[in-house]
Amino acid sequence: MPIDQAQHEFFMQLALKIGEKGRISAPPNPWVGCVIVKDGEILGEGYHEAPGKPHAEVVAIEAAKGRARGATAYVTLEPCAHFGRTPPCVKTILESGLSRVVIPFLDPDPLVSGKGKGALEEKGIEVLVGICAEEAKKSLAPYLHHRKTGMPYVVLKCALSLDGKIAAADGASFWITGEEARQDVHWQRASSQAILIGAKTALLDKPRLTVRGIEGASIPLRVIVDAKGILPAEGPLFEKALGKTLIFTTSECPKKSRIAWEEKGCQVIDLPSSQEGVDLKDLCKILGEWGVIQLLVEGGGTLFQSFFEQKLFQRLSLYYGACLIGANGHSFYLKESAILSDAQRLTLDSLSRFGNDLRLDYLSGS
Repeated sequence: MPIDQAQHEFFMQLALKIGEKGRISAPPNPWVGCVIVKDGEILGEGYHEAPGKPHAEVVAIEAAKGRARGATAYVTLEPCAHFGRTPPCVKTILESGLSRVVIPFLDPDPLVSGKGKGALEEKGIEVLVGICAEEAKKSLAPYLHHRKTGMPYVVLKCALSLDGKIAAADGASFWITGEEARQDVHWQRASSQAILIGAKTALLDKPRLTVRGIEGASIPLRVIVDAKGILPAEGPLFEKALGKTLIFTTSECPKKSRIAWEEKGCQVIDLPSSQEGVDLKDLCKILGEWGVIQLLVEGGGTLFQSFFEQKLFQRLSLYYGACLIGANGHSFYLKESAILSDAQRLTLDSLSRFGNDLRLDYLSGS
């Protein structure tokens, strides 16, 4: 029985929802979902759980228990045709007897792009491309950006008052938002492979930068930018039991600071200095090479400003707490714009409510 566009979209949206189950555990691999369907009946579902574990197509085909012959597979990304940590998915698809594979778009990874589709079509399997492409691009945005640019998808995250302040005049910022919003931040941390802060934020807030309350979450790499070596080797960020800490610095950093950091088990990387301090583009390239698909930047204001000016972020995630701090508080956006035409414009992507607080997500367009 022919399947119409609405049915294709229904099953692909289901596959996308299933794929999201692997968002925090699959990286640096993509979080992919798969649904096997025949005559309108779902025979099997699966998602890629973690590197080294079976891919979504394999899990779904195994769940179909030998009934996949002549069926259609809805996969949220092009199946791979190469050997990696696991055998190629194309091989399993061919052996299963599937007659059609539906995908939203080709995988931009050079190891995959077009090769999976070509290998399937060569063996007579129909490959339908373009179903729910926009929804899939949104779901897989960090992965797609990483594979296309080699750099992480950068999310700037900030909690601020209704009058745009990230801290009171004395530097205090605990707590601008409530518990529900703070728990959502932990989900954002769990969805990132690294969290970045500046040296002043590390000094003032003494954060742990860990993930709490998210089942199955691993601890992201904790990254500090300290161009001049002002951060003493003490506090939660230097407790190895809490996670790994990486510090990016420059030639302006005193040798004693480097030694102290390394004695605490931190890895220290020297980068060229720029007008803003550490060269952030080089930083992003290194993290991308290390498999960081999403980088969460948590402050402070100077670091945010550098990412703004260098156009190195893809999403801005603002948590508005229901409070007013006043004119003497520390501002989130430090650039001085003399006229309205100088204002930086962003695109609102989504709005969520957490108790008495709001989260607004904006896309940069970069």
